[in-house]
Amino acid sequence: MAVLSAGLQGEIDRFMVQYDSPRETQARLLASILRRNAGTGFGKEHGFAGIRNAADYQRQVPIRQWAEIAPYIDQVVEGKPGVLTKETPFYYHHTTGTQGRRKMIPVTRRCEDLSKLTHRLWVLKALRDNPGLLKSGVMAVLNTAVDGYTRRREAYGAVSGNIYFRLPQIIRKAYCHPYDVFAVEEIDSRRYALMRFALDKECSFAFTGNPMGLVTAFDFADRHSEILIRDIHDGKLAPEFPLPNALHATALNQLRPNPRRARLLEAGRRRTGRLCPSDYWPDLSLAGCWIGGSMGHFVPRLREWCAANIPFRDVGYMASEGIFSIPQANETLDGLPALHAVFFEFLAEHDFGKPDAPALLAHELEPGQNYHVVVTTTGGLYRYAMNDVIRVGGRQQATPLVRFLYKGGQVQNLQGEMMTVEHVAAAMKTLDAESSFRLRHFQLVGELDRRGYALHIEPAETLAPGELHRLLASFDRALIAANEIYGFLRADRLLVPPRLSVMQKGWFDRIAADHMARSGRDSQFKPAVLVSTPEHPEMVEQSLDWPAEDGARSE
Repeated sequence: MAVLSAGLQGEIDRFMVQYDSPRETQARLLASILRRNAGTGFGKEHGFAGIRNAADYQRQVPIRQWAEIAPYIDQVVEGKPGVLTKETPFYYHHTTGTQGRRKMIPVTRRCEDLSKLTHRLWVLKALRDNPGLLKSGVMAVLNTAVDGYTRRREAYGAVSGNIYFRLPQIIRKAYCHPYDVFAVEEIDSRRYALMRFALDKECSFAFTGNPMGLVTAFDFADRHSEILIRDIHDGKLAPEFPLPNALHATALNQLRPNPRRARLLEAGRRRTGRLCPSDYWPDLSLAGCWIGGSMGHFVPRLREWCAANIPFRDVGYMASEGIFSIPQANETLDGLPALHAVFFEFLAEHDFGKPDAPALLAHELEPGQNYHVVVTTTGGLYRYAMNDVIRVGGRQQATPLVRFLYKGGQVQNLQGEMMTVEHVAAAMKTLDAESSFRLRHFQLVGELDRRGYALHIEPAETLAPGELHRLLASFDRALIAANEIYGFLRADRLLVPPRLSVMQKGWFDRIAADHMARSGRDSQFKPAVLVSTPEHPEMVEQSLDWPAEDGARSE
């Protein structure tokens, strides 16, 4: 464990006091939000001035979905003052959302300050647990903070771009690449620019959202290692990857011929047969990314690029609407809710959508239960249903620990089995652990017309028919273990056995390219793994049905 200065350790200790009394912490935050915004149009409409506690708030303000809050936000974006917050937003998080609907999330200065504090505590705790975190540079796969401007010239952009500047100064001054690399539009040129600057230096901390952001960066560096090593040796930028003049100007000031570094990289490539982070960044002490939910399947692919002793730390439950949790340790999904920044309410998963469903507060959550999340933020979201499902773990101090599971609605229910992303991820994790099969990507497709599921896969290498049948049987066994109801329905022949579709090489890349074409962002890419319609079905290369002699269950 790192020895932090007394001042930094004291900052952590003072911050953690709030978790001894979550009810009071949340009550103070709610009172502050309502008091500040009682004179707004929304505040007057809902009687903020007369609200005395959470129960009053729940009676007077209904839970809203995006379609119901959007008209208010549209007025804010158009420049009408005092609609949702007394404080005028200075920035908007722009996102298409998981469901494809365009959103503009207002960010006030108070909202930004609280988010910076949340990030700061993540960094301080990570530094305390990982002594070498800032031994050298920091590498990040993020996006641009500014995608455009409203008619009032207020900027909007990706939350992952804003993170670049939200992190504390001890991180910002350690970046081993300039921010402008994220503004390069063509994806290969962007990855070249990122790795050209990053490989020129030592790095001890690498982070992103989607682990595939780091995987694709490391893979790019390996595939184009000759060009990168040549350019590091010469102190130049490659003509093969066009870059804007601003980056060429930065390179003139930051990059010098570095033959010694080039020789080190070449020696590593010769020793292992590929260019790996363990060769060019021996100081790397932590990888930060999402490690759970649907992202968990991609974490083993990132671990393959890293030295075996490199710990991973989840970056927390976050979205464009806010940062909602702070993981407390390496290799764990559970985090403390950001009680200082967001007022939380929770609806039991099985009650979501019922008009009389009780809304619980953070201190009322039960371990092991799943809940839908409802948030009130300092940016002007009031009782906004996130359509996210979390699970409660244990407790730290007096506060429950939470982890993100999946988006609400990411459920297939053909015969009452209520198949979730969590079930699918657990089955795939078992398959990864118990077999040698490596998959670049997969999707489990619910096929209502045949009362069964189809597993679509892109294998990392060619598999023989016998291996494919074994893979399908192993996955079915793992899915039965993960979802007991699915097992019962399979045994009773109410669900038919799954079938397998092998996708052409490049299927995952095509899906990723679709996302990039829509959003231009790769660090926030969250591939779907449980769907009712497969992506790019025209890329099915081979289909296998369950062996005819076994119609019910895998043995």
